[in-house]
Amino acid sequence: MMKSWIEQPGFPLVKAQKSGNALLMSQKRFTYLPNDSRQTWVVPIQVQIFYENGKTASKTTLLEGPTGTLDMGPGVKSYKVNAGQSGFFRVKYLEAGALQELGGKVLRKELVPEDRWGLQNDLFALVMGGEATIDQYLDFLDWYRDEDAFLPLSSIAGNLFRAYLVVENPKRERIRTKGKSFIEEVLGRLGYEPAPAEKHNVSALRDQALWEAVLYGSKEAETFGLDAFSSLEKGAAVHPDIMKSVLQIGARQGGEEAFGWLHTRLQSTESEHERMNILTALGCFKAKEMIEKVREYVLEKVPDRNKFIPLVSLAANPHALPDMWEWYVSRVKELERFHPIHYERVILAVVPLSGLGRETEVEAFFEKYLRETEKARDVIKLSLEWLRIYSAMRKRAGLL
Repeated sequence: MMKSWIEQPGFPLVKAQKSGNALLMSQKRFTYLPNDSRQTWVVPIQVQIFYENGKTASKTTLLEGPTGTLDMGPGVKSYKVNAGQSGFFRVKYLEAGALQELGGKVLRKELVPEDRWGLQNDLFALVMGGEATIDQYLDFLDWYRDEDAFLPLSSIAGNLFRAYLVVENPKRERIRTKGKSFIEEVLGRLGYEPAPAEKHNVSALRDQALWEAVLYGSKEAETFGLDAFSSLEKGAAVHPDIMKSVLQIGARQGGEEAFGWLHTRLQSTESEHERMNILTALGCFKAKEMIEKVREYVLEKVPDRNKFIPLVSLAANPHALPDMWEWYVSRVKELERFHPIHYERVILAVVPLSGLGRETEVEAFFEKYLRETEKARDVIKLSLEWLRIYSAMRKRAGLL
């Protein structure tokens, strides 16, 4: 078993389908891009089975070759492959209605948080790999309308935001609408202000949700964030657990005045954590002239050890993305002087998203670039692969 895992790259996608009392399974290597690999693994699989009489059972098997079967017994209503997400593989359910049956269990919290996370996360991976559609993923999220566990909530928020950055209209508008309603429901349950002695993961989720809610157009989140930022400008305190999102929201809607305040605060703070929050916020301006100003400010004024932080933030800013590639090309010699790890982070942030729509140009640039230097070779190859993945995902969404 171990040999099949440690002596070959990758991991499997297990496809499952019920036939009579048997669960039919097959495996192939999971990839986001087309791959004709015939690799197989010895895969330990745990299946939670739900019967029509209300009883449940857990059964295990080894999938040792390309295909395998598991006897589930009579009266099976539904089943969850990779129960508890205990195995390192993705799952695709082939029979119609299998995911919907599990969706009902998600809604009723009859599955543990790990399984509720795994179902939607595997489905999103299948979207990225072309084995499912973005509409199927968005429809499946309806089952999570009462979700309250950190793991699935954080994952859904991250997946929606990635799809929002990659996919073009009209699908982007549907993603935005879904993201807005989902995040607003999360904030409605969490509250906008941190509670005393709440868990760290709750605070982290709120901070993530506040910023993304504003990007999706939530007026309530925007008003809260701008009021908090205004209080900061006047010298009042803001809870540290929402400081980053408040700074991001203030920067997004602000102009020269907000930039000046952030600059002054950056120079005066003695907290490295606050410094990083400010630098992240500098990458969140909405106005084109402010985005251009920030990029020059980063190269001229930000300490070398921190320059990559606002640039990575800009690369995830929908308003900055359209011309981040041209800016990278025009400043590549200056960027090359960054610490190698920091330069690699900038490439990995900029290329996969800002390269969308200009794939041929980006590929040609790096083909020439890599003939002349060894700088960031592995990360460039990884970034170009992500660009191909996102490009294929965008094209598929545009055809549906």
